[in-house]
Amino acid sequence: MPLQYEYETEPIELAIGTRQLTLLRVKDLERWVDRNALIRDEAEEPPYWAHLWTGALTLACYLDAMVECRDLSVLDLGCGLGLTGIVASLKGGRVTFADKEPEALAFATINAQINNCPLFETRLLDFAHDTLEQHFALILGAEILYDRPLFPLLARFLARHLAPSGCALLADARRTNTEEFYHHLGKARLLWTREERIEQEDNLPLRVGIVTVRPQGGMGAA
Repeated sequence: MPLQYEYETEPIELAIGTRQLTLLRVKDLERWVDRNALIRDEAEEPPYWAHLWTGALTLACYLDAMVECRDLSVLDLGCGLGLTGIVASLKGGRVTFADKEPEALAFATINAQINNCPLFETRLLDFAHDTLEQHFALILGAEILYDRPLFPLLARFLARHLAPSGCALLADARRTNTEEFYHHLGKARLLWTREERIEQEDNLPLRVGIVTVRPQGGMGAA
């Protein structure tokens, strides 16, 4: 999938565990966000997919150190630039990069190719309008808990698409109040646990939760 969009890009180098990765990202991302229009609630949703969120880095490091991915079917949900799916692919997972924005899939594709990912595909997907018919052993979601009205739909999506013995790993930096989401997980008959990580963002501490979600009775992939 070629980058047929008007963004100016730049490469960045990342160390994820012992892995040295290169990601292509949007240069000068701030100029694509009309903050005054956002305040007036007049702007379209900013290109959140293009930002390399701290939670994505946290989840990628956790995945690299703690999760066996070999031969697992993996869904990188709301993949953005593709970091977590790239780590899963390099660890032997069969990765589907999924996002509702075509631009995100273009960047994820290029980044997967740059990092020599062996097995991956892309899918245009909005979990709020779920048309997917697959189950996955591992579903990844880095900082996708930002739109509270969609919390019940996301919980329902996870319940529908997790394999019986699978798990989802979500990075939640609580940039909005996410407590309601966990109530919806219970209603969807999903079990969850949370591990806290303290990261640094703009020279300030940021608490990022790594949330493991499993179907009731499932053993999980992590």
